[in-house]
This record gives sequence, C-alpha cells and structure tokens, in this order.
Amino acid sequence: MSKQYPTDPEIVKALIALRNDGHTNARIATLLGIKGVTETFVSKYINDNLDRTIPEFDRIAFDVLRSIRERIEFASSIYQTSVVRKMGNVLHLIRKTGDIAALTSPAGNGKTSAIRHFVSENPSAIAINLNAATRDARQVKSTLFRATDHRDWKGQTSQYDYLVNRFKGTGRLLIVDNAQRLSMSGRQLIFDLADDAEFPVALIGNPEMIDAIRVNDQQFSRIGINGKYELEPGELPAASMHVARQFSDDSTAEAISDLTAYIAARQGRLRAVRKTVILAQQLRLESAKLNADPRAAIRAAHARLIRDYLLPED
Repeated sequence: MSKQYPTDPEIVKALIALRNDGHTNARIATLLGIKGVTETFVSKYINDNLDRTIPEFDRIAFDVLRSIRERIEFASSIYQTSVVRKMGNVLHLIRKTGDIAALTSPAGNGKTSAIRHFVSENPSAIAINLNAATRDARQVKSTLFRATDHRDWKGQTSQYDYLVNRFKGTGRLLIVDNAQRLSMSGRQLIFDLADDAEFPVALIGNPEMIDAIRVNDQQFSRIGINGKYELEPGELPAASMHVARQFSDDSTAEAISDLTAYIAARQGRLRAVRKTVILAQQLRLESAKLNADPRAAIRAAHARLIRDYLLPED
C-alpha cells in the first residue's frame, strides 16, 4: 500500500470552490503554476488521497488560491495594450533567468495593469504595491510578510528568516510595483532576500527609479534585465476608448473619443484619461446642461484638473 500524505483543509476547500466555479482539475493545475502539479495531483489532493508530495505545494498554493477568483475576473477586463503584452513577456523571461530586473515606464502607460494581468495568469508570482508609507527595509519586509501565507509562523524565527525559508527553492517571481518609492535600505532588503531565497525580482516604477538605483554601484551592478515601456501612438485612440467605456456608456465614450485620445497622447496617458472621465461623469450628475453634452463635461473636467495644455476646439 502506498504512503498517504496529509493535505491542508483550507487549501482543499479553496480547490473545491474553484471546481464549483466550473474550472476542471486540469485548468486548476495550470492556474496554480506549481512545478509538478498535474490534473491527477489536484484530484488526489481534493480527495485527501495523496500518494506523493510536492514540498513547495502548500507553501505556494494558499497564497495563490486566496485571491485567484479576483485575479481571473480582473484579467478579463484588462485591455491588451503593447505595454501589457511586452511587460508580460519580459516578466516571464525574468522568472526563467532568475534575474533582478528594473522595468520602467512614465506614469499612466499601464504598468500596474500589466502586473495585474501577469499575476492573474501566473498566480504563484508575488506582487506588492508600494506607497508613501512603504519605503524602508522594515516597511517592505512587513508588506511582503503580510502578502504571504504565514499561518504557521509562531515567532520562533525572525520575519526575514521566515520569508527566506518560505520562498527558498520555489523560484517564485517577486514583483515590486511603484519601486521608485524604495529607500536605499528598502532596495537592499529586496536584494538580500533575492540572494538568500534565490528568487527572481522585477522592480517596476517610473523612470527616476533607475537614477535612484544608480547612486549605489553595488545595487546598480546587480540589475540584469532593464526595460523601458510606453504606449505606442497608434494604440492610444482604442486604449483611451476602452478606459472611457469603463466609466461611461458606449455612446458617451464614442462622443468624446477624439478628446480622450488627445488626453492619452499627453502627460499622464491613460491615467489622465481615467481621472478626466470620472470627474466628467460626476459633473454630469450635478448639471443638467453638462449631462446633455458629454463633450462639454469633458472640457469642464479638464479645466478643473491641473494640466499644462488646452483641449482642441470643436
């Protein structure tokens, strides 16, 4: 009789929930993206009948499964721009090579959408988004610790050592969004973790991120792949139309399409389009005149935002 290996009840519950959503065991195995996990393995795990073990499975599966539904749903809403496609291809390459990489793009070109799309298709990747309160080593370590399954951590080791043990040998890709916010110590923590746990890292941020890394020769010399990404001029009309449709109906998006494309071609790109359309929709709720004229609403919204250009006249 073959040996039976234990399963995690919470992981079993999450796997069953995915099956109830219509995903086959083969599809679940693909979504998990864990080496050695097959349709048969998923079936045996669900039925508590494991005859082999994958050491990394429980360490990775819980992180993946707790947000996989949201990731799948989000992926279906992302517009496939060149930035989404190209960054996705490079993130795959970084994962294969084990590099520490730096990918940059000006604000509004869709870096965050590219990250979310990649993670939805490769949910074993770990993505953290930095803000003004997440810059130094301690803050970054805490953010990464919260982003991973640490149910079995009882304080017997430091959080840093726990993270190293958690990720060592898994080959999981760590993606750091808004990495231009990192302080020197924050970057060093990530570089040290990458060394000690032997996993690939993608630092993604605005162009000034490279200048900040360049200040430290040791950190700068560690960067392998370096890529710069920006939306292509020819795709701006369709991309800006997609953004407008997220916050207004099709007829409104069509009526303002030339204006949103004009905004997308300037600083802030699709982020500027998003802000303008959202504000325009709010102004339309407050004014019957603007509600009847979506182009006037866009112009009114543009005038209220800090911009260094005027919209073209009709």
